[in-house]
Amino acid sequence: MFSECQTEQICQSGNRLNNKLIMSYNTIFKKNNNLTTNQKILSRTKNTPEVILDTDGIIKLTGRLITENPVDFFIVFEEWIEEYFKKPAEITYVEIYLEFINSVGTKFLLDTIHKITHIHLRKNVKRFIINWYYKDEDEDMLEKGTFFASLLGIPFNYIIIS
Repeated sequence: MFSECQTEQICQSGNRLNNKLIMSYNTIFKKNNNLTTNQKILSRTKNTPEVILDTDGIIKLTGRLITENPVDFFIVFEEWIEEYFKKPAEITYVEIYLEFINSVGTKFLLDTIHKITHIHLRKNVKRFIINWYYKDEDEDMLEKGTFFASLLGIPFNYIIIS
């Protein structure tokens, strides 16, 4: 799975630069053809990201989030999250690599992360890590991640994809 990357650590498969982790896209987001029964997959479309929800502690979004009707997309996500946090893994990783997100997607993703942190922090003493991935030249997505973290009042790890 993923190595734990926090600001005071250097991950085995990446290098640090200005407190940001640089990793190759293929190291983190390679296709997993060995899906288990613990995973729920929402396929990527031109307007929605691929989502992997894994009871081993992975919540991963990869792609674009520009849907104009995110309710249908997020309902499956939220139902799984409610069930997952009844018995979460020892460490839960939220892995977010979005190429682009529109304002509607921003609102729904922010609400969903807020629900995750609220459920997690209220009911569990287990660890929770959010990794926000962005391309080195994509300052807009870095800014979006820092906006989310400041609004939610929780730390994010910012990881540069080379």
